[in-house]
Amino acid sequence: MKIQCNGCEAAEAQVMCCADEAALCWACDERVHAANKLAGKHQRVPLIAAPSPSRLPKCDICQVKKTTFIAELIFSLLLIWGFELF
Repeated sequence: MKIQCNGCEAAEAQVMCCADEAALCWACDERVHAANKLAGKHQRVPLIAAPSPSRLPKCDICQVKKTTFIAELIFSLLLIWGFELF
């Protein structure tokens, strides 16, 4: 199943930005993350191929262990839906 880009809503999403909670195509990713210095630091996870373990972002909670795309997505969704995790 292909994921549609949240930016242009036309192309297939290629990356997931955990900070923006958005799936983006390459063009939208470049546009959004070139907007300012802070946005350019957002960690993105490829959706089309599994990233190598060294490229996985660190856990938002402990900042030590590497996380997975699924863990980041589930954590983000729980927060959006109003669950208090701690």
